Amino acid sequence: MPDIVVNGCTIRYQEQGSGPAVVLTPGGRWGGYVQEAVACLLAQSHRVITWDRRNCDGAADIIIGGELSEAEIWADDLAALITHLNIGPCHVGEYAGCRTTPWLALRHPGLVRGMLLAWPSGGSYPAERLPRNFYQQYIEAARNGGMEQVAATSNFADSMQHNPGNRQRLLDTDVDAFTETMGRWSTAFTGSADLPVAGCTATADQWASIDLPAVVVAGCDPVHPTEAAEAISGLMPNCTFHGPVIPLDEWDQVFGNNPYPVTSKLQGERVAPVWLEFLANQTL
Repeated sequence: MPDIVVNGCTIRYQEQGSGPAVVLTPGGRWGGYVQEAVACLLAQSHRVITWDRRNCDGAADIIIGGELSEAEIWADDLAALITHLNIGPCHVGEYAGCRTTPWLALRHPGLVRGMLLAWPSGGSYPAERLPRNFYQQYIEAARNGGMEQVAATSNFADSMQHNPGNRQRLLDTDVDAFTETMGRWSTAFTGSADLPVAGCTATADQWASIDLPAVVVAGCDPVHPTEAAEAISGLMPNCTFHGPVIPLDEWDQVFGNNPYPVTSKLQGERVAPVWLEFLANQTL
């Protein structure tokens, strides 16, 4: 897997297949590896790129800082990756959460040909719950045990397995600067309950301004409620809505009870046919 430096940060990406380009962004704090299932299926007819975002459990650098929201920072990194590969405009896909892709379309519209979305988060439940895992646990670790304790948390420890330099980068980070940035990102997330997507500070008007071809596959659980996908499809003028592809009872047996790659594999296998049909229609 090749590494490149974008916006001062080293990220890692992987390619497979050939044909029109599709770049896939994972959700949560996962690396690109969680999208292996959907990437393999799309790669039967497309050139598919997956990538590790900064500050996640993959091989990209850990760099906690910047004035933008974290999703906007990821979007700018993604724009630099697309530019580096000279594949824009291309289709971009994301699940779950769907926080990065809209910012890519808003901040770098010339790089996006169409949007493939699935399992968007929305409402007060994810806006209140997810920041505990994404930000607040690290703030508490930093306050209680400094950056050594932060480095011992599972997400960052996993990242160090792929990128050993991340340990020293974390240890060299000022505790106050770290907690200030994490706190700002957390506040932006918790304040997003009334926005179309939890954790994405884009407003309804901004979503409505995205007139690119798009498809959104709904989730079915409290973190990814069907209503969030319905809201997105109702805002974007050229967006197709697709209902949940996994029944709630089946989802409840997997989500939260298995490691996330298991969950993501199930998501990818069910989402891929919808995305492939959408992509096929775009080339007619």
